[in-house]
Amino acid sequence: MKLVNLSYLDPYWELSNLQLSDMNLIVAKNATGKTRTLLTIDLLVKMITQKKNLNWGSRWTVDFVNHQNQSISFEFATKYQDEGIVTAEKISIDGKQVLFRHHKQGTVVLKNFVTQKEDTIYPPNNKLTLHVNRDVRKYPYLEDLINWAEQCYGFKFGNISPYSKFSEQEYDLLTAVEDIPNLFKSLQKESIAKIISDFNSLGYNVSEISSKDLPYTVLYVKESQLNKALPHYKLSQGMFRTLAILVYIEYLTIRKKPAMVIIDDFCEGLDYDRARKLGKLVFEKCKNTAIQLVVTSNDSFLMDTIDIQYWNILQRNGKVITCLNQQNSPNVFKKFRLTGLSNFDLFSSDFLLQTPNETK
Repeated sequence: MKLVNLSYLDPYWELSNLQLSDMNLIVAKNATGKTRTLLTIDLLVKMITQKKNLNWGSRWTVDFVNHQNQSISFEFATKYQDEGIVTAEKISIDGKQVLFRHHKQGTVVLKNFVTQKEDTIYPPNNKLTLHVNRDVRKYPYLEDLINWAEQCYGFKFGNISPYSKFSEQEYDLLTAVEDIPNLFKSLQKESIAKIISDFNSLGYNVSEISSKDLPYTVLYVKESQLNKALPHYKLSQGMFRTLAILVYIEYLTIRKKPAMVIIDDFCEGLDYDRARKLGKLVFEKCKNTAIQLVVTSNDSFLMDTIDIQYWNILQRNGKVITCLNQQNSPNVFKKFRLTGLSNFDLFSSDFLLQTPNETK
C-alpha cells in the first residue's frame, strides 16, 4: 500500500494536500516546512503503531492505494486530553464508507467483509479502531493501514555512521531495521555482486565486500589498489554512507514487500559527481518496485539529476504549507521544460512567481 495524499491540521500549522507518487524528491527553502512535513509522516506512523499517543489536537485526511488498486481514505481527529481523545474517525474504500465513529455515543460502526453487514463496537475513546479491533478477514482495511505503518522506514543521510546502527540514531524519523553490517550478512551472493557493481559505477574501485563475526559484525571492503581490505569503520564517511544506502535498498528490494523509505537530506556531504550518480542510481533501482521512495534535499547537484516529474516543491504562507508538483500544476512544469533551464532553476529562480495563476 502506498501513501498518495496527506493533509494535516493543528493549532500551529497546516499541511495542505501533500501528493506523493511512487518516487518523490521534496525540496523547500529553509524554514518552509520540509522537516515538519517529514515529522508529520513520522507522527502518523507512530500513532498508528502506538509508539506515540493521540494527544496532539490534530485533524488528518490520509489517502492510500492498496495492492488491489483500491483507494482507501482515512480521516480522524484528536484533541488534547490525557493520552488524547478521538473526536472523529472515518474510513472509505473507493468512496464508500466502511467505518464511522459516533463520538458522542461512543460507538464505531464498521463493515464486516465476512458477513457483509455492519458491526457495532465500543472502543476506548483514546484509541483508534485499528488499535483495538483487528481481524484480517472481517476488517482487511484496518490491516492495510497497520501493515503500511509497520513497513515505513526513515533516516537522515548525514547521520549514517560506521559507528552506530540506524536504529540507534538520535534523529527521530520513523524507524529503521538492523544495522548495515547485519543487513549485508543476510544477503545472497547475487545481491552482493549487484552492490559491488553499483558501488563501482559510482566511481569506486572495489573488488570484494565481505563480513566477519567478531564481537559484532564487521564489513570488510577490498579496494583493487590496496593489498588489504578495510573494515567498514575505517572507510570515509561518504564511502560508508554510499555503501549503506546500496545495501539498504538491495535488502528492501529483494524482500518484495511494500515499504515507504524516507531519506532526509539525501546525498548530504557527497561531492558533485557522487551525489549526482548516487541520486540517479537509487531512483532507478526503486523504479517499478514495491518501494515508495521519499527523499528530501536542497542539494543542487541532486536536483539537477532527478527529473522534475518526481519533484514536490513545498511553499509556505504563514502556517499553511502547500505542495507544488506535476500532478497539481502540469502547465507550470510543462512550461518550465521549454525554458531550457536546469532543474535547480525551477527551485532557485523566480520562475514560479512569474506564473502565479498556474500554480493554484
